[in-house]
Amino acid sequence: MSAKHIGAARWAISAIFLLNGAGVGLWAAHVPVVQARAGLDTGVLGMLLLTIAAGAMAAMPVAGWLTTHWGTRRTTLWAAFVFAVMTALLIGTSHVAALFVAAFAFGASNGALDVSMNANASEVEIARGVPTMSSFHAFFSLGGLVGAAGGGLIVEHGFGDGRGALAFSVVTIVAVLLTAPRVLHTAASGAGGSHFALPRGPALFLGLLALLCMAVEGALVDWSALLMTERTGATPGAAALGYSAFSIAMAACRFAGDRLTVRFGSPTLMVVGGLSMLLGLLIAVTSTHHALSAVGFALVGLGAANVVPLIFAAAANIPGMAPGIGVATAATVGYTGLLLGPPVIGWIAAQTNIAVALGSLSLAGVVIALNARVVRTAGAR
Repeated sequence: MSAKHIGAARWAISAIFLLNGAGVGLWAAHVPVVQARAGLDTGVLGMLLLTIAAGAMAAMPVAGWLTTHWGTRRTTLWAAFVFAVMTALLIGTSHVAALFVAAFAFGASNGALDVSMNANASEVEIARGVPTMSSFHAFFSLGGLVGAAGGGLIVEHGFGDGRGALAFSVVTIVAVLLTAPRVLHTAASGAGGSHFALPRGPALFLGLLALLCMAVEGALVDWSALLMTERTGATPGAAALGYSAFSIAMAACRFAGDRLTVRFGSPTLMVVGGLSMLLGLLIAVTSTHHALSAVGFALVGLGAANVVPLIFAAAANIPGMAPGIGVATAATVGYTGLLLGPPVIGWIAAQTNIAVALGSLSLAGVVIALNARVVRTAGAR
């Protein structure tokens, strides 16, 4: 395959990452609106988020099987189409029973897209022969910013009833159709097994560190706006500033991630990242002013930005394991945190309050900082 085609494939899968992030950010901005419209208390909202997680966990093994039989390209494109539709349905639904059905379908499509697009991105990175994973995740963060900021404007202008989400769905489907011809195509293996190796040894440990980082990211998606609303008295539109600040900082730092890794080394970046997550969360949950809370969320974004890309890069170089399998295995374990983190935080919030619940995630930063050297040792062939 020519360098031109590989370059086009890189930008195509980057666009898919961006669209996925935009959908997640759009949902984040609508959480308080959906909660109020459906009359959900904190406990029921937590169960709704758990339903999203259940849908994703159910879909992930299926997505892994599909990538071996369809290839990562076909699986990614179908998952992206379904995700676009389910995002609009989830945000536009108000009946509680239908909301839970939509939540499961939204989670399933998001989980399938997470697995398949990361597997495709791994194939692109291998084809290029240059570290690129940070930039892929940067586009997801950039999408989160666009989705959260756009969602805030949609809500402020009275389109939070689902009309804005429907417009997003249409735009996403058109964008995927335009991008599809350039997404990297590799032959499906047709093997009977999963695309993923059974998590073990270094891959499992790397996945667990990714799980902690992704738990923080997932919790901010679903709970940052509610924290801003309850603790600082921010309006629903202003409450989206928290996740927007997180996404801006994360995207900016991820675009610089490969250069920072070369200059300072992966372990140093992991230590600084973990400590920044710790400090940022403590600021965000103790502040009573929405601007200062947003600064805290920005620090979390700066810290978390390159943790997962560094983990995936190390997983791609585990001795005795193919690069694509290593990345996919660590991603599968890691995304458990992204999906299960929000409902767990919801349960803790129901027992205490949202500030205590999000504050407890600061311990993830400590664990990541203390285990920073694993990205060097696990990645040594």
